[in-house]
Order: sequence, then C-alpha cells, then structure tokens
Amino acid sequence: MTIDRDKVAEIHSKGYNCAQVVAYLCRELSGVDEKTALAAMGGFGGGLRSGEVCGAVSGGVYTLGLCFPFDDGNDKEAKDKIARLTKAFTAGFKEEFETLRCVELLQANGKARCEEYMARAIELIHDIIEREKTNGNL
Repeated sequence: MTIDRDKVAEIHSKGYNCAQVVAYLCRELSGVDEKTALAAMGGFGGGLRSGEVCGAVSGGVYTLGLCFPFDDGNDKEAKDKIARLTKAFTAGFKEEFETLRCVELLQANGKARCEEYMARAIELIHDIIEREKTNGNL
C-alpha cells in the first residue's frame, strides 16, 4: 500500500507529533476516533520525549495493539500474536532505516525525513494487517 505523503505532511504541519500522525492516519484500521488517537499518542513524539523509540514506530505499535488486542493475561495466543506482529513491524522499519531511535534518525537524516518515516510506518502497518486478513487472522 502507498500512503498519501501530502496527507502525512498536512497533519504533521498542524503541530502533531509523529506518533499522533501515524495513529490518526491508521484510525480506520484500529476503530479509534480522531480525538482518542491524538490524545493517546501526545506524549510519544520525539522518541518518548527523550530521543528513544521513534514516534512513527510508537504510533504503529499502538495501532497493532488495537487491531490485535492482548487484553487477557491468560490469552497466550493473543500475546504471541501481538509479539510476532510487533517484531515484524519493528524489524521492517529498522531494516529500512537502520534504527528505531528518534535521535539517531534525526542525526543521520534530519527532521526533513520524519514524514518519510511516518508514511513508511503506516505502509508497514497496512501491509501487516492486510497479510493477517488474507491469512484469516483478523
């Protein structure tokens, strides 16, 4: 799937962080309303506000968690599934950009590429969810 990068840029330019943009643009997948997606991810921008995990990655993991909930501590299947999907998502992102850390992404490429990171995170999430649907796992 290809994401409209102009839409990513438009939402980002309104002052929302990378995690918020990804959660907002994936809300049709997760079933979360606009305000909830934006509010839930408010503190995740800038790599958890500390330069750590990229907000685009955090927004993607948030979306996966909503689409494939592990909300019963006894549900080993759900736990294994979200772990597997999260690992696939983060591995895909890291393979392409070499790191998950915001500070490293910014040092290597500058803020100009943040919209590329967000768009690619959204594409990876869509691909994972589509694959799960095709395999009858959603």
